Amino acid sequence: MKLAFVPSLQAAIVTGRAYLAQAEAADIHDHDRIVESHASLTVCLAALLAALDAEREASR
Repeated sequence: MKLAFVPSLQAAIVTGRAYLAQAEAADIHDHDRIVESHASLTVCLAALLAALDAEREASR
């Protein structure tokens, strides 16, 4: 997944933790909410990895 915008590492961590907390609170029997959580966490993971890659490139 190629992101158009790469957040700062700190922003990606904060966002990832927020979406993870929402996913943990989701009712496992609510199929739509679980699918939404999966999609959100997938985007958050992509953003986190992009931020890590950008930080690694900046430190070279």
